Amino acid sequence: MVSSEEALQEFRETIPIFEVLADERRQQIMIELTKHAHGLTVGELTKIMHISQPAVSHQLKTLKDHHFVGVEHQGTRNFYHVTFDAPLTKVEHLIHTLKADLELKPYLH
Repeated sequence: MVSSEEALQEFRETIPIFEVLADERRQQIMIELTKHAHGLTVGELTKIMHISQPAVSHQLKTLKDHHFVGVEHQGTRNFYHVTFDAPLTKVEHLIHTLKADLELKPYLH
């Protein structure tokens, strides 16, 4: 059984994940990146999304800092691709923890 404090700590650790995903531009970037297995450059994303290069770069930095995207350097070009396994693992762990606790209380089903 998980203590309330442990469950709250897991919620606190996942809040940044949901905050990152709440932004529509970041959602659009991730959707575009999933369409291109080889990845996309900032310039390519700028053209696709019709927003400025600094705006795309800023959103990519946020996504990269939270492990939603990775970057592959090819010469002078940087290709960004989706790599959201780490954040999803945190969310899955939170869900597993809550479900495990709930299973101990069948009257709540």
